Amino acid sequence: MNFYLIGVDHKSAPPEIRQKVYLGRGQIESFWSGIAGVETAILVTCNRFDISIAGRGEKEIIANLELFKRKFPEFCGNSYLKKPGSEVLRYGLRLACGLESQLRGEFQILEQLQGWLNQGKLSQGLSQFWNRIIQSAFEIRLSSGLNSDEINIAKLLFADLKNLYVNNEKLEIAVLGTGKVAGLLAKYKPDNAQLYFVAHKNRLKAETLANRVAAKVLSFDQFRQGISNFHVLVSAASTPHIILKEGDIPDSVIERDKPLYIYDPGFPMNVAKELKARKNIILKNLDDLVLSAANTINHLYGNFNLAEYLIETKIKESGYVNSRHAAQPVSH
Repeated sequence: MNFYLIGVDHKSAPPEIRQKVYLGRGQIESFWSGIAGVETAILVTCNRFDISIAGRGEKEIIANLELFKRKFPEFCGNSYLKKPGSEVLRYGLRLACGLESQLRGEFQILEQLQGWLNQGKLSQGLSQFWNRIIQSAFEIRLSSGLNSDEINIAKLLFADLKNLYVNNEKLEIAVLGTGKVAGLLAKYKPDNAQLYFVAHKNRLKAETLANRVAAKVLSFDQFRQGISNFHVLVSAASTPHIILKEGDIPDSVIERDKPLYIYDPGFPMNVAKELKARKNIILKNLDDLVLSAANTINHLYGNFNLAEYLIETKIKESGYVNSRHAAQPVSH
């Protein structure tokens, strides 16, 4: 079986391109589902869009990759291609260990991969391939110490707010949506934060999250009416749509003496980019959080290096790589 992977991530493409790729997901899925004799699976996270490809006929895979390149030039012009053997295996292990993540060393990517497999939509060949990678990644993370200090978006966000609110005053934080970021915010909420979960459809999930941390649940209409009372807004929705538009912010926010901080850490983006130009509004995304927290993970560099070493050791020991013939070239 030959395994290839083509993808777009935070290193290969700017947010605007990744947004377009995400919104065109249906066309990309249709392209690959219409090809006989080739197994594919698509993984989408907040900072990547990966297409895993498997098949016995390598020439057929290469031909279809060339066709994909012509049909989706914007995707392929900003993509990376991982070929059979050590190349695709190395990428898979680095990905599962969090070393390819924008937030380096995060554990959430491993959970996402596990959930992806548990959906039962992968072919047998791809399922076996990714199961092997995930099991190895669990071992590598444990051996390298990457599990000893969890790195996640919520911890970075609250650390950023702590730096901004030096007097440690009470923070009124509205969380729009009930996605994975909302769960992390509930788990790592500091004592000086009062959370409000804004639910449009998933009211029950919002109430479950709120009950964990003595938070409150608001409808979107209630949120809009009281928006000027919040210090912070966080987008935590799992939707490709803009949920916070420029017109949602009243003039009272512009006129008050403290800025409104808006965090849009997920992907695709859910906050209108025009808000960044509004007076008294500070809009931040994951790029901003990672940049401001660069020193926060300095102490983990030794763990990262050990994980890199263990990955290379695993590749050398892999019977899959040792028995794999040399891959044919693919133009890219």
